[in-house]
Amino acid sequence: MTLPAPVFEPPKILPRRQYVDVPDIPRIMNEDELQAFLEDTSDLNATLDLWDKTSGLPGLLNAVIRTEVRQQAYKPVQTYFDPINGVWRYVGSNYRVPASRVRLGVLRMSKVTELQMRELTAELVNGSITREQWYRSMATMMKNEYRAAYLASIGGRANYTASEISKFGWRMRPHYRWLNNFLDQVISGQQALNGRMIVRAGMYGRAANAIYQNELLRVAKENGMNFAMRVLGETENHCRDTANRPGCVELAGKWVPIDEMIPLGSASCFSNCLCSLKFRK
Repeated sequence: MTLPAPVFEPPKILPRRQYVDVPDIPRIMNEDELQAFLEDTSDLNATLDLWDKTSGLPGLLNAVIRTEVRQQAYKPVQTYFDPINGVWRYVGSNYRVPASRVRLGVLRMSKVTELQMRELTAELVNGSITREQWYRSMATMMKNEYRAAYLASIGGRANYTASEISKFGWRMRPHYRWLNNFLDQVISGQQALNGRMIVRAGMYGRAANAIYQNELLRVAKENGMNFAMRVLGETENHCRDTANRPGCVELAGKWVPIDEMIPLGSASCFSNCLCSLKFRK
């Protein structure tokens, strides 16, 4: 009996894998590059422009510094900074620009930047931009917002000396370490490209109030203030003590030695804090 010859089927051809262009992994700024980036003032006008367009107090950060200003001599200037008392005043009068107005300007700017950061991150999530573009844009948005808040605390551009420029760089570096960690998690996949990432990115835009208040605390110490008080911000969801962090409810409403004041951002609400600080000798 003759057996039929075996039939050999040719190997199946697998479908060709679709080519995907994976963008290069962004290079995170090292400490020296970060300090140089933060101390670079060639882009200062972008910071001032952000403040002027969003704060409701255009021109404030360009105010002159005078302890005495005559209206005729400085008529084009609507406000000036009084370094003795650490406040802005209106030209032609002894009236202060209310601290609440400056703080409101910081909050307005912060809200606009938060929305811009969320929109930027949504573009990364839907694939419209690369991770490199997202990282560099986030870093720039943070710099402009945080520097404007910083300038609001020290009396504006006229007080942004070489010493203050260096201090700004050193004091903002922790925020960029958090951004670098954020990017690391995006690259590793620990942070998925989803709605949670968009919300997380927006939190970086909420830090301006804490930066502003903490720099006021520093300036108050340098000007000889001895006591500080925390004032609860405008929200019904104030944080309380946790196992690891104090809460704003327990910290507020008490005069304490200025060196013992817990900075904003160190309470259990982190960068969401909307509290303000008062000072006295």
